[in-house]
Amino acid sequence: MTTRRNWQPLLLTLRLLGSGGLLAFLVWRAHPASIWAVWRRANPRLLALAAGLQVLCVFISAFKWSVLLRANNARQPYHWLARIYFVGQFANNFLPTSVGGDAMRVLALGRRSGNYARASASVFMERLTGFLALSLIAIGAIVLTTTDRFGLRLDTSPALAWTTTGFALAALAAAAMAFASPWLLRRYHRLLPRPTRQPLRRIAEALGEYADNPAALVIVMLLSLLFHATWIGMHVVSGMALGIDAPLLIYALMVPLTDIIGLAPIFVNNVGARDLVFTVYLRQVGVPEASALALAFTAFSIRLAVSSIGGLVLLFGGATTGPARATNAEATDAEAGIAPGEAKALAAPALRPNEGKPLE
Repeated sequence: MTTRRNWQPLLLTLRLLGSGGLLAFLVWRAHPASIWAVWRRANPRLLALAAGLQVLCVFISAFKWSVLLRANNARQPYHWLARIYFVGQFANNFLPTSVGGDAMRVLALGRRSGNYARASASVFMERLTGFLALSLIAIGAIVLTTTDRFGLRLDTSPALAWTTTGFALAALAAAAMAFASPWLLRRYHRLLPRPTRQPLRRIAEALGEYADNPAALVIVMLLSLLFHATWIGMHVVSGMALGIDAPLLIYALMVPLTDIIGLAPIFVNNVGARDLVFTVYLRQVGVPEASALALAFTAFSIRLAVSSIGGLVLLFGGATTGPARATNAEATDAEAGIAPGEAKALAAPALRPNEGKPLE
């Protein structure tokens, strides 16, 4: 643990240099004055609409989370889930902490419900279905733009296409393992360290419950696709606000690929990855690099502005876990067979998304 903490500042510095260096190079090549000229003619009404779509993305994600909790007999008030989701977004983007927004959601839900295993399973499954929907959209867009089905042929490197395909296969494999986790743990639990067997068994049982509720999973996948359609729509409206004339299909390609590339550990909050992808693809349809970078900055700024709502939720106490359940959380954990020290261990989903990324 000590070694990991010693390495964290260095790794963060390298990531900042990687993201910042790539971004600085792109801005220098496009000329800052040209980017500013694009911003000056932005339509404020369309920017407000884009911000509204970003808020809608959070509400869709919170509703998807609530569907997963209902499927696991762990229903929670939707308004509370939405507030906690905003807090998670704020943590990802603003707080200097190694505990990500997903972990904060697990801890908040675990304290409120007294069941960290189901909390972990719900957040894991919510992210996993988001990964899968993201991969499907990216693969579909790559196929459509490389086969010229709609008159829009774009150059995509084979490495990027294979990376996207591998990402989709990994998401499918993770889903299969999640549903099979009860059987896998029964068969191989002796290979695990003894202190982790009981909490992992409870998480596996919670994940296995989703396999018995296919109707809920279908709804969750549809909500994941709706989320990504709204997320892509936010970029489309932002492009319209900046006067960018580009086909809708190119947004369906750029946005998912940005989120996938941003998973690489060299990037921080997708900075650099987003700007590179937007520049490469919009340039192919005649959009100047300055406009592409202005779009990337605008989308990033809107996401940051909306995630700051989570800070207001924290400031005004809207993220409380509820006095009755919060004070009895440790007793409930003991009844569930989860020791107090195991709560934080359960708060890290098995698939860790990149910080602050919309993979819902």
